[in-house]
Amino acid sequence: MSDSEDVVFDAETILIILSASLWVGAGSPKYSHLRTLAVMKKYAAFFTAANYTFTPEDLTKNFGTRPSDAPLFIDRMGGEETMMGNILQIVEFEAYLPHPRNDGIVLPLFIALTVMTTLAVALRMWSRYKVAGSIQSFDYITVAAYLMTVAWGGIAVYHSNSNGVWAAFYDMSWDTLRENYQITFILNVLYPWAMLLIKISLCVFYYQMTTMKWIRWGCLATAFITFGNTIAGFFIPIFSCRPTNYWDHLFVDPCKIDRRTASIAVGAIYILTDVATWALPMPLIFHLPLSMKQRILALCTFGIGAVACVASGFRLEAVIKFTKYSSQSSSTLLIDAWTIIEMNIALLCACAPAVRALVMYYVPKMFPNFGAPATKNSTQDTKGTETAKTQPATKVTPTNGNEKA
Repeated sequence: MSDSEDVVFDAETILIILSASLWVGAGSPKYSHLRTLAVMKKYAAFFTAANYTFTPEDLTKNFGTRPSDAPLFIDRMGGEETMMGNILQIVEFEAYLPHPRNDGIVLPLFIALTVMTTLAVALRMWSRYKVAGSIQSFDYITVAAYLMTVAWGGIAVYHSNSNGVWAAFYDMSWDTLRENYQITFILNVLYPWAMLLIKISLCVFYYQMTTMKWIRWGCLATAFITFGNTIAGFFIPIFSCRPTNYWDHLFVDPCKIDRRTASIAVGAIYILTDVATWALPMPLIFHLPLSMKQRILALCTFGIGAVACVASGFRLEAVIKFTKYSSQSSSTLLIDAWTIIEMNIALLCACAPAVRALVMYYVPKMFPNFGAPATKNSTQDTKGTETAKTQPATKVTPTNGNEKA
């Protein structure tokens, strides 16, 4: 192949190059600060000077490979001849390698959505105090979920900055890649707890909003599944690899559980609980004595949950795509971006009914058919779907005549 020809690498070749870059980076502590392609050039020069023959001891002496890792390193690379051949070819065709860049989307997303959720949570708390007359347990859970979401987003921003401009392993140093492994581990451990707080706040909210047994059972079932999924999502990253800091022991294959498959399973179950959380309050709307305009507005308010379900779906798609190495997907920053979107939209969904109630309280002219605004002493729906008219609102008996909403 001449230098003038355009070289196109297929997916399998890119996977081989990315894997080789990972092994070379992990196996060369002496040059961990250098871009992996630069380290490969040092290997190419070493092979040439050594007349294309070397021993594990040579790797320890020239590249700082741990004596216990040196033979495993050679084996991972396919043996001495394959190792030399692959590294020499990668160096030869360096100019033709794709060099995907990371999208600088994490920081703008974090700032924009954090501003929105901060405002929404603040309005929710004011609404609960001013309109409902008290701040309850599920409100404090929502605040905790908000703080966890902000903390997760802040770590994701740090992850984006530490990752640098380039997405492919061969464009990164081992120091950078190792730090990314560490940060990704922290994000994976924290993510389930943030999702748990958001969903539990909604389940407790819906549970206290009505005495309808099947809705309450639905809340309990959703909370139970969410809690179980959270425990699984928390312990899988911790115990799937032994030792836990697998990034320092890659050559001994420390991970016995397919973490990618486990992450996909956890994400899929969260989507199911998203759908359940969104659907739970819908039937209640039709049991309340609302005008058509009120009913449509209430459905739209609760319907924000459908957007959270869509965001969760896009996040799962990112997990499926960006945890499988390719020329476009060796970086996991887009997973971080979709997770930030998922969490913040879920929080906005949790705050929307209270914000709506606050708007109805302060701007009754916007809703002329809704009557006068409610007061602290008014008996009203916890979600803000019932408002005081000429008299305090009363409990509504559903059509079955056995339960109260």
